Amino acid sequence: MLNQMDNDEGQLVNFDSATLQIAKETDETIIQDENNIRTTSSSSASHVPSIPFKHVDVHSFFSDRHELVEKAIKDCQDTLATDQDDEIIGTWLLTEISLWDTEKERIVILTKNSLITVKYDFISLKIVEFNRISLIDVDTISVGELQYPTTSIAPRLNGFADGLSSAIQCAVRKRWSSITDPSDVNFEPRTRNMMGLRLMWNKGQPVSFETKWNPFSKKIPFITFTSHPLFWYKGLKEEKLRFDCDAFRAALALILPHGVFMESPLIVENYLGLGAIIHNRNSLGFFKVRGKVSF
Repeated sequence: MLNQMDNDEGQLVNFDSATLQIAKETDETIIQDENNIRTTSSSSASHVPSIPFKHVDVHSFFSDRHELVEKAIKDCQDTLATDQDDEIIGTWLLTEISLWDTEKERIVILTKNSLITVKYDFISLKIVEFNRISLIDVDTISVGELQYPTTSIAPRLNGFADGLSSAIQCAVRKRWSSITDPSDVNFEPRTRNMMGLRLMWNKGQPVSFETKWNPFSKKIPFITFTSHPLFWYKGLKEEKLRFDCDAFRAALALILPHGVFMESPLIVENYLGLGAIIHNRNSLGFFKVRGKVSF
């Protein structure tokens, strides 16, 4: 009686058969999807997306200590945001990407009238340097994926560095047999695979050759941010917001006209990339515990 029932038209339906048929179709779909995934992986494009900051030990960051970040932000607010008429909109700990593609840890304080970026020493607990940008000067905010120029060899160097690092780790751990995905160890060019935000105040004018190629120039008319490495490792949403570049963008949208925002790839003009790769892979722009020393 449980296997057969009358429907509204009085016909008998065998649900056991229907169940078996559905299960069979589901199994076939899964197998087909797995085959599609394998085919896609084997014919992947030459630029492989990489997991942001997968090679870093986030627990070695001094900023991984919540109370330390809160103290640092309070110190910066008390020292730099002292204008009672300039309301503080929000504070974050983000990654600033320089003109030379080097990643640097920065405290960001957004007020009603200005943007303050701070290099803060999380070891000695002091402000090292800061920069104040008047929001009235900002004419464009570009939001998009960080990309290299088409002629840059930086993606190839990134791919080689990631592949070599993965190969060494597997060899040391003697786990070659456990690798089932060939993409775990390969030397294909690697994209940045990160979204970012760039504030510009150059009124549409190109950056001069002298400014662009002077590593000591302080007159760069734009600043680029992306999320802090800790963003990808924090579990709670409230914790992630402190390190989230998109949360910073949302706060900017509350106080700046909609017309200044545009969606566009953020070109990082790094053509050779060797110096930036060494700097970024060793997190030299972040305060960390590095073996027996910290800097």
